[in-house]
Amino acid sequence: MVRKSGRRSNKQGRVKIAGILISAVFGLSAGFLAAYMLYLNAVGRLEGSVYREVNIEYGHPITIYDFFDKVPEDARLLSDVSVIDTGVLGTYRVAIEVAGRKVYSNINIIDKTAPVAKAVPQEMYLKDPVPAAETVIKDLFDLSDVSVAYSGGGLSFAQGGKFDVNVDLVDRYGNASVVTVPFTVKDDRKAPQIDGAHDLTVLIGDTISYRDGITVTDDYDPNPQLTIDNSQVNLKLAGVYPLTFIAVDECGNENKVTVQVEVVTRRTAGITGEDDAETVKKAYDLAAEILKGIVKEDDTDVVKAMAIFYWVYHRLGFARGTSDYRSWAHAAVKAFTSRVSSCYGHWAVCKAMLDVAGIKNICVTRSNSSQVHYWCLVYLNGGWYHCDSQAWAPIDGYFAFMMTDEELRTRARGNHDFDKSLYPERATESVQRYVSSTRKWVSPDFPYKNETN
Repeated sequence: MVRKSGRRSNKQGRVKIAGILISAVFGLSAGFLAAYMLYLNAVGRLEGSVYREVNIEYGHPITIYDFFDKVPEDARLLSDVSVIDTGVLGTYRVAIEVAGRKVYSNINIIDKTAPVAKAVPQEMYLKDPVPAAETVIKDLFDLSDVSVAYSGGGLSFAQGGKFDVNVDLVDRYGNASVVTVPFTVKDDRKAPQIDGAHDLTVLIGDTISYRDGITVTDDYDPNPQLTIDNSQVNLKLAGVYPLTFIAVDECGNENKVTVQVEVVTRRTAGITGEDDAETVKKAYDLAAEILKGIVKEDDTDVVKAMAIFYWVYHRLGFARGTSDYRSWAHAAVKAFTSRVSSCYGHWAVCKAMLDVAGIKNICVTRSNSSQVHYWCLVYLNGGWYHCDSQAWAPIDGYFAFMMTDEELRTRARGNHDFDKSLYPERATESVQRYVSSTRKWVSPDFPYKNETN
């Protein structure tokens, strides 16, 4: 009984020991599991502390601190960030070790700086198109694409003046800046001024510089363009021709001045260098005084010319060698004041009066003779006609007026041979039946072409 009893007592002891061992094992497993879970949780927190997307400004150096708020002690960069060019915009993948684990993060090199540029001051005319915004700035700098536009979306000017114009610069990342560009807008409506243009006299066959003494100025354009239209001037043919000076500024404003170029033969010119402006003015003043008493403002050119040659024929005596041959103006002044002259003075007085009356005229000289004679070609009724106030036959009161070449040759008294090649084409239509130099008469039925009765 004792042995059984004893045997039962031993079995019970073994059961107790087994229970204790099993309890210990289960206790240790639960502890390890709890610790492991704590470890995993800590690692997760460390991995989670890494920024998976990082933006940095271009040119900024990359360090471990860019990827954490607070860098763990065992964290380190696995990627060689020294090979990343932070001066170039882009995205790069970087490996980081933290808590013994590899974690990846994308680092973006971005532009956080607004564009910069310098203003290019502008000068323009009101009529000019507004320049593109890109052209009014210079030295534009930014690492990304930049849009350039006038603030408000457009630009226009209603008047001239000085203005500060804002130009907006916006890069691809939304960074923006403003450049202020000064604009000077010129409202130019005034044409250039032409000074120094005047009627010219030139010897047949000579050359002449039409630009001599001509100046052109403008209120805005420092260099207005001058062109000269001499297309109608024939320096090889005696006559009176228009010469036009045309000045244009850079805004397109234009001014024209037309003068007369008188091409004369040496015999008709009377040029000695002493024909000064004062003498010319005096000759014209004397002619104007006479005209006031012999013509009316509404008279036709034919009637005015008849009155002029009639007056010279009847009021100016003839005497050889009495003219002042220094110039036509000197000859005219002397003939007006002395009331006697040779044919040169007769022509000079007629020229002065015709000029004042606004009637074109040319001096003609006799050719093929040792005796020089002067008379006028006068532009009347649309053609050039011969007129000569010389008193070839004073007893019958006759002088040549509005004659054709043929009439001058066959009907006019005296020798009127002349070199036809030196003068413009003359009229061929006779008007002698409508005029009478002896009676100072122009018929009311005169067949006017370019004038009215």
